[in-house]
Amino acid sequence: MLVKEIMKTIPDLVCCAPTAYVMDAAKKMEDNNIGCILITENNILKGILTDRDITLSVVADGRDPRKVQVKEIMKTDIITGKPDWDLFEATKLMADKKIRRLPIQTNGKLEGFVSLADLAPVVKKELDSFLEIEAAPIGH
Repeated sequence: MLVKEIMKTIPDLVCCAPTAYVMDAAKKMEDNNIGCILITENNILKGILTDRDITLSVVADGRDPRKVQVKEIMKTDIITGKPDWDLFEATKLMADKKIRRLPIQTNGKLEGFVSLADLAPVVKKELDSFLEIEAAPIGH
């Protein structure tokens, strides 16, 4: 199975501009029940912001989230995947890099997003199917 078969795509991606305030990004996360938001400008991925980034870089430092712009705390060294990757390739990259969220791009253009929560049930199903085949008695 390929990443493009399970990834969230535009317009279902939750994004905000680098100039947005952290309070607005956090509100979007709350409204959509998500732990991160993609930071885009003209549909180009500029960064990623997680609830953990907000906690450590704003709340813990006593900064006002209504006055801190997303671009001040977003991560810009973003690891991305490709829509035509096999799910196991994406899962391996995420495990190797210890990330739970993977924006999906082609030629620098944001196309989608996949998270560990999206991958886990599909990978489990694929693995279960494989194990059923391997456990089948020979000659049946």
